[in-house]
Amino acid sequence: MNASMNNAEELPIVDGATRLYGIIGDPIAQVKSPEILTARIRAARRNALLLPLHVKPELFDETVRGLKALANLDGLVITVPYKGRVVPFVDRLMPTGERVGAINAMRREPDGSWAGDMFDGKGMLRALREQGADPKGLRVMLLGAGGAGSAIADAVADAGAASLIVFDVDTAKASALASRIARFHPACAAKAGEPTVEGIDILINATPLGMADGDPLPMKLGKLDPKFVAADVIVKPGPTPFLKQAQASGCRIVGGRAMIGGQVSELLQFFGIER
Repeated sequence: MNASMNNAEELPIVDGATRLYGIIGDPIAQVKSPEILTARIRAARRNALLLPLHVKPELFDETVRGLKALANLDGLVITVPYKGRVVPFVDRLMPTGERVGAINAMRREPDGSWAGDMFDGKGMLRALREQGADPKGLRVMLLGAGGAGSAIADAVADAGAASLIVFDVDTAKASALASRIARFHPACAAKAGEPTVEGIDILINATPLGMADGDPLPMKLGKLDPKFVAADVIVKPGPTPFLKQAQASGCRIVGGRAMIGGQVSELLQFFGIER
């Protein structure tokens, strides 16, 4: 490669020196990460690609072991349904991954070992901060205690949220998450509870509601104080109905695309591609 090259477009699309990253999931055709991350990787002047890798559940263990054995594979991004299942395949869990009990990225370290961490919550945290809604000292209502909700709960509590209420239709799951947050982040008053906007500064939807046309709202909002912040993990070209209703009250909103954008930046730092 000519040292005088100064545009990402001048890099070879792929050659023998290309370093590989992969995203594993089942299914995988829906993911946007390969185009988004590869563009950022190329803009950083790295001869590397992120490839979609469809891993079937019955072949998961042997496939991951095989991928780790590839000498030119530097990292993996993990999507549904494998964020918990992949944990035993890393040698070192970083703090967020250890607290959440799941990871969505793993990297090869200089000594050949593998480290993993979770970035779903960090992506939402970055997106909130970009809207001037740093959770530090604020009161947060979280809808959904699944994988994304667990990571977001940990991120906002770790960022210094004053309180966190967790709601899930599975009340046992909500209670377990609230208890885990209280244990790891005792300064954050965490509890399970019913959906409310009373005494709340930030409301986050981490449920699937809003993904399909015709879905009901994850909770009734009514008229909101314009100081209120509403966020949604659902990735759509425009605001979800949930966010549109909050926006109609003059509230700041944070959509799933902003969360993904924040997560991409966190992932590229984790992989050492961006600072």
